[in-house]
Amino acid sequence: MNDKCHTLSAVLERHAKETPEKIAIICQHKKINYKEFNKTANCLANELLKIGVKKGDRIGLMLPRIPELVISFLGVAKTGGIVAPINYELTKEGIETIFKNIAPACLIVHSSYLDHAIQSLPGNTPLPIIVVGKYTGRGIPWNEIMNTGKTNNPDLDIQPHDIVYLNYTSGSTGNSKGAETTHSNIYWNTISAIDMLGLKNDDVHLCMFAPFAHPHEIFARPLYLGGAMVLVEKIYPKTIANTIATHKVTCMMGLAPLYENLLEILEHETFDLSSLRIPESGGMYTRTNLIETFKQKIGVPIIPVWGSTETTGIAIANRPGELIPERSVGKPCPTYEVKIVGSDNNELPPGEIGEMIFKGPAVIQNYYGNIDQTCFHNGWYHSGDLGIKDENGYFYFMERKSGMMKVAGLKVYPQEIERVLMEHPSIKEIAVISVKDRLRGEIPKAIAVLQPGMDLTEHEIMDFCKDRLPQYKVPRIIEIRKDIPKSSSGKINKKILTLEHV
Repeated sequence: MNDKCHTLSAVLERHAKETPEKIAIICQHKKINYKEFNKTANCLANELLKIGVKKGDRIGLMLPRIPELVISFLGVAKTGGIVAPINYELTKEGIETIFKNIAPACLIVHSSYLDHAIQSLPGNTPLPIIVVGKYTGRGIPWNEIMNTGKTNNPDLDIQPHDIVYLNYTSGSTGNSKGAETTHSNIYWNTISAIDMLGLKNDDVHLCMFAPFAHPHEIFARPLYLGGAMVLVEKIYPKTIANTIATHKVTCMMGLAPLYENLLEILEHETFDLSSLRIPESGGMYTRTNLIETFKQKIGVPIIPVWGSTETTGIAIANRPGELIPERSVGKPCPTYEVKIVGSDNNELPPGEIGEMIFKGPAVIQNYYGNIDQTCFHNGWYHSGDLGIKDENGYFYFMERKSGMMKVAGLKVYPQEIERVLMEHPSIKEIAVISVKDRLRGEIPKAIAVLQPGMDLTEHEIMDFCKDRLPQYKVPRIIEIRKDIPKSSSGKINKKILTLEHV
């Protein structure tokens, strides 16, 4: 793709010119039209250029799900800079590792996370910091930029193949990896989803992705369509139901437990959710009876999809209106090629379990920095996820090859938690497994064997984790045992442990 009109900045500028008064962003009672959206993004972009940001510079974002998050993303994109959303739930050491990796030229931080950001800077490195929210005298106040910044569109050469952001995700060893995502990757994933799901320019999208995980999926679809995005800071079932009813939301992406909780809310209270047209479910298995129950209650079925950081969003989905085979996540979206391969990387016949691999213009090709790139082979991304393809071309996700779980849609690797727990002097052995959870989809459970003569409580183990891991990675269940089942080779047998919770 060589057409610059498909870059994020060009798309926003086109809508600001052609439909300036159309609503782009809704957050609580605040509404921002495309003209104002473009104007505020320009204010930020011109300020960044003024302080010396150059094409390819990394700009760290530590922002919640508020309009400033989307405005910052587009503002950075207009400079040719690279957005680097930072998980503010990480420990100081975790954030410092990312800062060292990306060497940011500037940070845009909400006041709630300002101390955490400053404390995480390597060696207290002096860095321009733009502060959103309450201003306490440190950094550059966001409101000042919005009130005094230049509002013209920066005249820079932004190309579709330029990297626009680093989508940080945990690797199989728990190390953070920044997926190099281009304007082109986002474009092709977005038009693919628009085609597969039949999205329209008058759709209203409820955006609930974590601001540091797949943040482009908060705004990409409505931006390319010229539609509206609704942002909510807190994801509570009652809040979601009220938001759908109030703003006539037509499209949303959620985990299966969220839809279960919505149905439970509707048993006790009345909300008009009839506007909902495309309720997607990704990140975990969606039960067939939940899909059908939702259809009976709301009028439309939940649509299972599959996507990843490396595929820049959904790559497999079911089309609305078509019969959804039980347990299937659907067929490849337009522009994606998907195969099931064996250990020799040869494609397997229908019905055999193998690794799902992906190819297409939306699939990223690199992680940022000098880190492991072994999951990319000859243009194919090897997902590490096991699946099956049936004779009709439908795909079925089976399990994660690495044992990785998703807690409220965020990736968590057992090995990362196990390494932390093995640092405790009273713990002899540890095994972390995934346990189903109604609210979060999955949660980590830790099973520990103590050193002889040691006395340690479940609460003390949890406190040990809280000091060393972000909250969503802390095991919600701790069990202390005398021993852990082993395989014949002496390795911990997690299959037995997992079967205890089926």
